[in-house]
Amino acid sequence: MSPHVIWVVGQVSVSPTSSGMPGAALVQQMLNWLTQVALWGSLASILVGAAAWGLSQNMGAYANAYRGKQLALAGVVGACLTGIAPTAVNLLFRAAGG
Repeated sequence: MSPHVIWVVGQVSVSPTSSGMPGAALVQQMLNWLTQVALWGSLASILVGAAAWGLSQNMGAYANAYRGKQLALAGVVGACLTGIAPTAVNLLFRAAGG
């Protein structure tokens, strides 16, 4: 790389902030709503999956019981990812030098 390109790239600075951004409060509220919807979906997945798992297991439909178990575990993973996502984004941004 030429020294001029390195000098230009080395001068870039970013400090993310939402202060003064039009619609920042709306974007934050929409993210909060999306997180709530994701948690509701995770709860529904856990409840429906657990019901399908238990009923299918008792009726001897083991393929359906396996699908119910998958659905319940997917709800657990979805809830975990929903909860950890903001922390992970902030942690990775700070780790990258932000």
